[in-house]
Amino acid sequence: METSLSVGKREIAIAELVIFSLVFIIQLSIRFLQEWRYWHHKKRQSSARCLLYSWFSMIGILSQIRIASSAMVLSTSTPTESMLTAESSLQSVGLSPLFFEVSLVLLRCGQAGEHGPGKSKYPKSLRVMMHGFRFPVAVAIILGVVGGSIEMPALGKAGSIVLIVVFAFVCGLVSWLAVKSRTILTLAGRRGILLISCALPFLLVRVIYFLLLEYGPSKFNPAYGDIGILAGMGLVMEIFIVSFLMAARTVAEPISGSAGMKHIASIDEEQGGN
Repeated sequence: METSLSVGKREIAIAELVIFSLVFIIQLSIRFLQEWRYWHHKKRQSSARCLLYSWFSMIGILSQIRIASSAMVLSTSTPTESMLTAESSLQSVGLSPLFFEVSLVLLRCGQAGEHGPGKSKYPKSLRVMMHGFRFPVAVAIILGVVGGSIEMPALGKAGSIVLIVVFAFVCGLVSWLAVKSRTILTLAGRRGILLISCALPFLLVRVIYFLLLEYGPSKFNPAYGDIGILAGMGLVMEIFIVSFLMAARTVAEPISGSAGMKHIASIDEEQGGN
């Protein structure tokens, strides 16, 4: 079965395509410089690895998902039912990279002012928690999408409960860090935590939108629902979340200054010595 897309839906798709193409280019450039200057990985540093990590960063993956979703919408004016289902699934799946990026930026705040691997100011238990909440997020999104696609409400409800619990945990973790970070982190790390906390209200709206996609009335359907809801609770919220998370990472790991250049020089010396 085919249906005709509204003009408003196509306009949102064009806006999403343009915005996330710009986001991808900007984050790729900034992330490459951050990877080159700070390099927290155990593998040997190289331009190719910096580009790879930058290309497949969480915001990079989100941008690619949104670009693919928009291109799918714009590819035809009369999409099939399977295409609409795929586009709706991409809208839902895009939530997981945002949670993953929160986890990664929190970890980078603990390494603010440091270069190289294994120099986090967080205790090991805290790092484990920051890494750990990504798994239930992925499980929750998969359960929600699969449950909605094959019409098994039990799977969708289980995923929704997990997602709500994880979001509450993230809010509690960030709130605790905002209070305790003065005794743990550098000034740059504390500022990064505050910027992450600014992203949480917008992430809450995005989580609610995800739940409404699964259980709400048809006006929340991203394919043929209310365009204002799609733009306000989906696109605009993601723009704010991405902006705050990119700002938090940039504050924790600024791309200018002499420290990064010294780091590069020291690596060159070590490689020359070997």
